[in-house]
Amino acid sequence: MNIDFNPSLNDKLFLKNPQSTELGKKIINEAINLISSIGYEQFTFKKLAIEIETTEATIYRYFVNKHKLLIYLVNWYWNYLEFQIILQLSTIADPADKIRKIIDILVWKII
Repeated sequence: MNIDFNPSLNDKLFLKNPQSTELGKKIINEAINLISSIGYEQFTFKKLAIEIETTEATIYRYFVNKHKLLIYLVNWYWNYLEFQIILQLSTIADPADKIRKIIDILVWKII
């Protein structure tokens, strides 16, 4: 079974939807990796541009600033969690089991 996850995020978070192009997806992916490794305070569009071998101007075509990018990432993440909860609770009837499953989803960690 193939399930597509395409969140509809507030279009005020970006200038150009990063999910609409391969470059946009690369910006998102590498931004997550870079923020994870160096932290948000040290993160800049210049450093991101170096990582993805492009220019800062390219990144600014998608996001006004790093704050909007961070808000985009947080919104995407919460949409993803909501999607996971809806998907995984669809076959569970017992309310206690549903709560346990939600907790499992919320504390899940990528290894």
